[in-house]
Order: sequence, then structure tokens, then C-alpha cells
Amino acid sequence: MADLGDRGNVMGPQPIMPAKTKPPEMLATVERVLSLLIEGKTSELESIAAGGARAEITSIADALQGRRYNGTEIVGIARTANHYWIKARLTGPDLQALAIQFRLGEEDGRWTVRYVANLTGKRSGWTR
Repeated sequence: MADLGDRGNVMGPQPIMPAKTKPPEMLATVERVLSLLIEGKTSELESIAAGGARAEITSIADALQGRRYNGTEIVGIARTANHYWIKARLTGPDLQALAIQFRLGEEDGRWTVRYVANLTGKRSGWTR
């Protein structure tokens, strides 16, 4: 058998690092995006979105016009490097819950939406 060096480093279970704390600014941006979607403030949503996410978040906001969503629920948060993936649900009386997924990234101290998708009625690893 080849020499693997110090066996204490390669055999048995490996230590699990503590969970990284979620930045409060990122969580505040999540809440802001969800409230802007409910309020239908498309221009403010566009200012939070970066690049290709602008068109998609605008189309989702436009589709919500006239609907009375009044509640939000964060279903899950995952992290890839320094980007956070959020799955959230918008709820309202007599309305089908709207499930969306978006990715936030930080640039120059400002959190922006980099990707957004409407998951309502679709099956994925994020649907529940």
C-alpha cells in the first residue's frame, strides 16, 4: 500500500466545519425583494437585479399585478461560495402559492439578484 502520510489526516471521519452565518444585509435584501414583489414595485426590483435577472424578475412582477399576495415564507437557503440561493413562497387568500427561487450575490457591498425563476407548478429538487 502506498504511504499516505500522517494517517490521522486521511482515515476515519473528517471534521465538519461550523455553519457559516448568513450576512444580515443578504437577509434584509431577501425580505426587500419579497416585499417589492408583493407590492408590485417593478422599477425598484429592476434596481436590485443584475444583468439577465432584470427581465425575468420584471416578468414575474408583472404577472403578479392585480393579485393580492399578503404573506411570504422562506422555504430554504443554500450557499455556493459567496452566493446564496433562496426559495420562497408568496401566499394570499384564495390564491395558489407562488414559489420562486433566486440567487443573490454581493458586489461592492451591495447584494443583487443574479438569477430568478418561477417554480410554481414545476417539479425540481427545490419543490415541496
